[in-house]
Amino acid sequence: MSFYIRNLGKYVSKTINGFGKDVGKFSYFKLSVVKRNCISVINRISCNSNRMCYQNNITSRGATRYNKDWSSLNSRLLFVSAGIFNLFGLKKVDPTEEPELITTMKRGILLTQKGEFKKAEQMFHVALKLAQEQQNYVAVTHIYDLLANLAYEQGEHEKAEKLFVSVMQRLLSTGTPKTDNKLIHISLKLANIYRIQKDTRKAEEGFKFCASNLQNNIEEGKYDDDTLLLWAMTLDWYARFLVDVNRLPEAFENFKRAYDLCVQINGVNNEEIVILLNDLGTICFVQNDLDNAISYLTQAVTIGNKLPDMEDFGSVLINLGTMYAKKGMMEEAKQLYQDAWKNAKEHNNAQVLKEASSCLDELKSSKTAQQ
Repeated sequence: MSFYIRNLGKYVSKTINGFGKDVGKFSYFKLSVVKRNCISVINRISCNSNRMCYQNNITSRGATRYNKDWSSLNSRLLFVSAGIFNLFGLKKVDPTEEPELITTMKRGILLTQKGEFKKAEQMFHVALKLAQEQQNYVAVTHIYDLLANLAYEQGEHEKAEKLFVSVMQRLLSTGTPKTDNKLIHISLKLANIYRIQKDTRKAEEGFKFCASNLQNNIEEGKYDDDTLLLWAMTLDWYARFLVDVNRLPEAFENFKRAYDLCVQINGVNNEEIVILLNDLGTICFVQNDLDNAISYLTQAVTIGNKLPDMEDFGSVLINLGTMYAKKGMMEEAKQLYQDAWKNAKEHNNAQVLKEASSCLDELKSSKTAQQ
């Protein structure tokens, strides 16, 4: 997801359809380290305006990216382990072979990772037919989950919703407790779908359900790193929902809690911390707290400078430059815009390159007008 601030003051909430697009692909088996495959950015503030426009835009960068760790809370493919056969009640006759069902599911997952979604869906339906013929309840449930996430990733939210609900019903019918991470993870994606559909009541109920149950599990000592990461992601998604409905103080608190958890789990030198610091700075800026906004963005830039592979780092540079411009520090702003332009060029990021060029042009025009 991307924040674009064009004009300070005008607050336009456009629901995102993809923070964590890649989240939960393989959640039925195991949660894993999360990795965000889209970055949150403010892209710029008009230096001569007192109005803000908030936009959400997806800058998806393909498959997984969070170990560097954010939006694939579950990208460990357990298909590579022998445990998958036991999970589905399948046995190898020949240790050099694997059942056709497993092979077919693996092919579908690989096609998904390559972005060949239509072929992946066809492969999952072949696997589903095999699972149904074998009356393999667990495998059918998992394939529904794979299909649900595939629909979610493609923005087919009504289809994804129905499939996720079906997966939840099947899990509950086999005795999985409502507080299990698998069910919470699916509930989180459903909450985000309701957010996208602008069903504010259902979305908030879903986010609160996830957050409260995760907090209870953690307070009771029922957690591991996966649970902490899922809680961090829940707080982050809920914060974005709160931004949408213009409840900025609450959004800030949830972003801050997500930030603290991520620091606890993974330390500070990673993309997710840069993203969250950017988000915290964004909220401060919107609330006219320019000094703290600059403080958070400065921290984000300091860390981002140590991450040469961060594709969207130029956006963070633009954001800090824009804040300096707002404060009248035009030379500092110019340097940051130039750095953003170079970074975007290095990463072939056309969107950020265009934004940096536009900011530089505005600075030049503003300087000319003042002469």
